[in-house]
Amino acid sequence: MQEFNPSNNVEAPDLLRRFIPTPVKAKYRVGGLRMMVQTNDFTLLPALPFDPDHDGAGEQNLAWTLIRDADTHGLLEPPLFLKSGTLTVVLLGTACVVGVDHERRELFGFIGADIDVRAHQEFLVPLLCQMTNEVLVSDPNPRGAIWSKEVANG
Repeated sequence: MQEFNPSNNVEAPDLLRRFIPTPVKAKYRVGGLRMMVQTNDFTLLPALPFDPDHDGAGEQNLAWTLIRDADTHGLLEPPLFLKSGTLTVVLLGTACVVGVDHERRELFGFIGADIDVRAHQEFLVPLLCQMTNEVLVSDPNPRGAIWSKEVANG
């Protein structure tokens, strides 16, 4: 009997968007935090200060992966926060879902086609910054959180 290997099945749809390439990458620095943002849509890059120095010795690092989902439509709705252990998921209607793994220090978001740049920069980026701050606050490392309201609100 031959074992089923999902990598051999070329026709299987990627319904969870696990294999969407994210060729657009940028590094940011806010205080003592270095963030690597990767995305499939350059309009999803946050309007934050770029990291001019690539030597991250002694700093906290966090990764954001933001996927523009062209097959998902709708506008943002009020956020619904779901927390379980070290995971936080925020549902913003059918148009957007964001999750953060506090242990792995990774934030992952799916952003629908109808969410424009303004909604992304003015609402989603501050929310992502707030979620990032929660990761830093929950970090036992004494360096603590560095996000300020001023940074999160632009």
